Amino acid sequence: MNPRIQLVELQRSWTPPDGLDRCRPRPVGLTGGGKAVLALTVALFVGALGAGIVLEITGAREAEEQRLLREQGADTEGRVTRVWRSRNDSKQPWVAYRFTAQGRTYERQAKATLQVWRNLRAGSELPVRYLPSNPVLNHPRGWQQKAMPVWIPYLVAAALIAFGWLATQAIRSQRWLLAHGRPAPALVTRHTETQHGKTIYYEFPLLSGAIVKGQSGPSSKPPRPGSTICVLYDPDNPHRNAPYPLSLVKPASVR
Repeated sequence: MNPRIQLVELQRSWTPPDGLDRCRPRPVGLTGGGKAVLALTVALFVGALGAGIVLEITGAREAEEQRLLREQGADTEGRVTRVWRSRNDSKQPWVAYRFTAQGRTYERQAKATLQVWRNLRAGSELPVRYLPSNPVLNHPRGWQQKAMPVWIPYLVAAALIAFGWLATQAIRSQRWLLAHGRPAPALVTRHTETQHGKTIYYEFPLLSGAIVKGQSGPSSKPPRPGSTICVLYDPDNPHRNAPYPLSLVKPASVR
């Protein structure tokens, strides 16, 4: 049978699942996945505030340390104890060194430019600048220290807020569709493979008899081609649709 004729015939005898036969707007609740996304959203908003504050404090501390070393620091000769490069993709050069100040020995490690790093070996002399009132605060003399840019805390906070906002939009979109969407039978026409599962393609009829195409996924367990599923669609924009049940929201129980 022609799929379009099959859909029209199916629409005549098809009944929507329980919960979708209620008058719109339907009461909506969250699924377990929806609650998890909501919790993640709250965590992202709280994390944005916390990360912004911590990074701003860190940046201010780094800038103050650099100022103290520049204005109040003293110079001494240190000695390289180890040179190496990190194992990640950046292969960042590192140098460990030791120096003596006020009768005590201090050790530290610092990032180095590749040009400087190539000329250093264990045992090489290394000029060090340190703060006499607190020799723990020190750095190889003449090496450029990069303080955290002042905009980094705001960028990180904005990024976390943006991710949180996107998560809320996913819930809002599904909530609206479940509350106001119109149910319809849909015929699964085919699948396509993706890296994370299969995308399903389907067609469903409108009350006018017109046929609309949709897709969803990826899914690890998609319905087989030729099977019938339920979809919800926006009556004013049928191309806004999704297979039912939805992942983040569900019909709320009515008392």
